[in-house]
Amino acid sequence: TGSMVHNYYLYEKEGRLSMIPWDYNLAYGTFQSGDAGGEVNAPIDSPVDGGDSRPMVDWIFGSPEYTELYHQYFREFLETVDISEMIESAAALIAPYVEKDPTRFYTYEEFQTGVETLQTFCRLRAESVQGQLGGVIPSTEEGQAADSSTLVDASAVTLSNMGTMNRGGGSPGGPGGGQFP
Repeated sequence: TGSMVHNYYLYEKEGRLSMIPWDYNLAYGTFQSGDAGGEVNAPIDSPVDGGDSRPMVDWIFGSPEYTELYHQYFREFLETVDISEMIESAAALIAPYVEKDPTRFYTYEEFQTGVETLQTFCRLRAESVQGQLGGVIPSTEEGQAADSSTLVDASAVTLSNMGTMNRGGGSPGGPGGGQFP
């Protein structure tokens, strides 16, 4: 999403497409110093910026059947995936290595803050997507611009806690010098 729309490859095998993304450390609006409220409430029915034609997006929203299937997949994801548990499991798995790594980019405390921020961000994002699917929150850029009164408040989220483009403002190899909290 966003203005660049390039951080992935599409891989096709036997007629099935798979997305291979990169830059996960910049996935939550931190690449261009995004606004937490805008990222949490990103409209699900206008998922990319700009007026350029996006064939896959146009294909989904050009058909009521495909749009409903797209919404169904969102609902199923929110109902079946425990995002909080996934984050906790991943953090527990790598925490001992982050703490001991002499070349880490951030302090262990900053890593913990990053995990907590990611938990909050994902909880608020899920709340927004549920509201959009339920019609409580506008699901398009135009709808949100016309009425922002129901958007989820994300003012307490500091996106840069989850990573930044400028390598944390420090030098590589020392605390504060990398992209991954």
